[in-house]
Amino acid sequence: MGDTTAGWLSAAYLATLLAATVKVTVLETGQAGADGTDAAASGGVQALPPGMQTEFFDRLGIKESDWMRTCDASFRVAGRYANWRTEGPERWEDGNVPSGGPDRFYDPAEGNRTQVSEFALPYFWAYRRSAGQTLEPLDRACFREPPLLDARKSPRWLDGRAALPYGWHVDGGLFLAYLRRLATGDAGVRTVRGTVRGVERDTQGHVVAVVTTGGLRVAGDLFLDCTGTRAALLAGALGEPRVSDADRLLCDGVVTLTAPADPAGIAPYTSLVAAPDGWLWRMPLPGRTGVGRVYASAFTRPEDAARKLAALCGLDPATADVRHHALPQGRSARAWVRNVVAVGSAARVVEPLDSTAQVSDVLDALRGLVRHLPTATAREAPATRFNREAELRHEADRDFVQLHHAAGPRRDSAFRRAQSALPVSAAVLDRMAAHRGAHPLRGARELRQYTLLEALHMTLPVAPPALAHLCAERREADAHFERIARQQRILGETLPTASDYLTRLHGEPRAGRQTV
Repeated sequence: MGDTTAGWLSAAYLATLLAATVKVTVLETGQAGADGTDAAASGGVQALPPGMQTEFFDRLGIKESDWMRTCDASFRVAGRYANWRTEGPERWEDGNVPSGGPDRFYDPAEGNRTQVSEFALPYFWAYRRSAGQTLEPLDRACFREPPLLDARKSPRWLDGRAALPYGWHVDGGLFLAYLRRLATGDAGVRTVRGTVRGVERDTQGHVVAVVTTGGLRVAGDLFLDCTGTRAALLAGALGEPRVSDADRLLCDGVVTLTAPADPAGIAPYTSLVAAPDGWLWRMPLPGRTGVGRVYASAFTRPEDAARKLAALCGLDPATADVRHHALPQGRSARAWVRNVVAVGSAARVVEPLDSTAQVSDVLDALRGLVRHLPTATAREAPATRFNREAELRHEADRDFVQLHHAAGPRRDSAFRRAQSALPVSAAVLDRMAAHRGAHPLRGARELRQYTLLEALHMTLPVAPPALAHLCAERREADAHFERIARQQRILGETLPTASDYLTRLHGEPRAGRQTV
């Protein structure tokens, strides 16, 4: 239930995967745009993870170039962080760290997972850096992407071959409409329209039908609540409480607008720029840029946040079409209750520093639902395991966001001092302690956190002591560093710019479109 991005994505995914035995119906409430946490529904720019093609579009037999044209898509190779280490007023331009280098670093869509013996490549960089063998920042030594992104290179050559892993930015309104067409087309999803008045439940408390104000009765065996933060079924009908993250994360508001395209060309990344009272993002599309500001209403009034964002984009604050959205960070106490499963922001909301997390979470939830698909006689039997998985995903994403605030050195505003003083989870404390003590972290998620901590830390890194004794392993790691540098040079010479590639794909940018 719910005509949000999560709703249409879920409908198309499940109807395609389970086509032979399951019938899917979507109740369109006409309130998708009211949910500000659904970037697509609010008409903004949506970020999609690298797995979107293989996990979703390939299942439907849709080529990447086809849906990219339809959704006015651009590439997202990384998140580009700026000014998270240097104090001062908000600005798009990079500041300078005390050592004199620019205050920027990249978080690639898929990091380098190269292992040498028991250690990931970034730990060998830490050894080289602490020994004075290199001055390169971690991201430039360990990943191919940074110098290519500085030059705004495409992740594909003009003949279509892929050179780098990447995700996408899409026009939210076009993407939402496209998902609806896919679901109601070959996927065979049925739609009905109405405003929810209530539900009918059996003697065990399971929902047997949703009833609209017009008297329409929509029956079913399993109900997905995709109604955004309203959670009309889970919170509304079943009364499931929400667990707030206000004691961990202070930001609770978002303002967005559409800005002109960057005359320097389309950047193949999401910009994430720290400000004294929160942070800013930019997601470029052909012909325009989606811009947003995340802030805490306890320190910044919504009208001030809107005014400053418009001015920063060179727009008249009095006439700019700024949209306000709530950011109720937290999760449902349980995502699966009886025979109702919440998906998307009906289940949880977290500060969008990882801009692809929203869609990634929907795909994760759908994979989990398929793994734990209930039977007609045991409709809530898998709920305990599903809920634990959902809780762990939320805690990991929340901790990743709080790590930015807790580990970053900025304390130049009341907001930043208050945010840094909030308690952090045991997992965040463990990551920070491991980083300080040079205890290696394992796995893609932990390595991503290590690279973030190292980027925010402005003193010499501390390498694991064992590396001083592993001479052969250090030579092997040196060969990896040389290979990365060689690939950076070759790709820099042969890849087109993102603007050139996307112009060939889309034609000339449609600068007049205003969708945020």
